[in-house]
Amino acid sequence: MQKWFVLLVLAALFVLIGGCAQETPSKQPSTPVLTPTVQHTTVPHSPPTTAITLPVTTLLVSETTITITDNAFNPANLTVMVGSQVRWVNGDDHPHNIEFSKKMFSTSHYLLGPSQSFSQQFDQPGTYDYDCLIHPYMHGTITVVE
Repeated sequence: MQKWFVLLVLAALFVLIGGCAQETPSKQPSTPVLTPTVQHTTVPHSPPTTAITLPVTTLLVSETTITITDNAFNPANLTVMVGSQVRWVNGDDHPHNIEFSKKMFSTSHYLLGPSQSFSQQFDQPGTYDYDCLIHPYMHGTITVVE
């Protein structure tokens, strides 16, 4: 009987070992996996370019906005390039107007009410001083450069 017992234990071991050693089938992915490719591009070497530096207060030809708040022009002094358009926007809750000292441009023919604006293009170099006729202590200067 011991012989049968030993044989039975050995048979059980073979079954267990055989079951563990069985290879599982490998699964194939259902969708292909893409491997990214990197292309290297050679950029030809070019000599460094020289940057043109403009003074900080000089703006390029553009529309520049001056806000009117707390009975003041902000900025009060502005330098722009010839051809620039400057726009004043009234941010106060009461009217203002802009009168240039050389009488070249003026908004005195109408009031610049709250949230209204006035624009002027400057095509000639020079210094243009202006005031608010309603509030004579409000001053500003536009300097136009080439």
